[in-house]
Amino acid sequence: MEFHALVEEWPNECIVTFRELPGCFAKAATAEQAIQQAPETIAAYLQWLKQNDIFFFEDEITSIEVVLGEQLRTDRVGPRFEADLPAPTDQEIDNALNVAATARAQLIDLYDAAPADLRGREPRPGVGSLTQHLQNVLLGEVRYIACLSDQPQSAIPAIAEEDLLRTFVENAMDYETLLRDLTPEQRTHVYTHGGEEWTAAKVLRRLTRYLREYYPWMQGLARQLSTLS
Repeated sequence: MEFHALVEEWPNECIVTFRELPGCFAKAATAEQAIQQAPETIAAYLQWLKQNDIFFFEDEITSIEVVLGEQLRTDRVGPRFEADLPAPTDQEIDNALNVAATARAQLIDLYDAAPADLRGREPRPGVGSLTQHLQNVLLGEVRYIACLSDQPQSAIPAIAEEDLLRTFVENAMDYETLLRDLTPEQRTHVYTHGGEEWTAAKVLRRLTRYLREYYPWMQGLARQLSTLS
């Protein structure tokens, strides 16, 4: 099966994502290396979907072929691909929301399993605590969803540690409703924030990647904290 790679070339790394695979991404020093890694990344992603009872495709995928869809170079803002312009279908939104919900649940389980007295502790200076990282995830989601509005983004208040999990879950429920209720016009509208163009499809692509990208970082922190308990 063919998958169309959207390649972001940044000064120090290249990132490959796929509109049809929300939350699937590969990173490498060059575009060529990232595309070479992509089939293995897709295979691991499909296994992750299967393990979490998420099904996008009617038939089992037995072959993976990565085709270059678009390649854009940037040094400041995330590019908006032509593939981000068509309105996401209800099925695409459902797929992205299922991935996002599963990724959030894994982050919550990871955080909740850590001893309460260690969640706010840095295992070593400068790496941040589990609480700080989960706050970053929450604030990142707020910023992504805010991109689906023509209104300027306002300052985001800090979330107290005792309110963090509750706010994380409540926000997710609000985002799901908002994304499912997007009108046809909102699904194709191009929003601009800080010189960066956003569409509904781009928000889904970037948000799901963001949520899945955080898990291994926080998992590493949790393992380091386990040696301190």
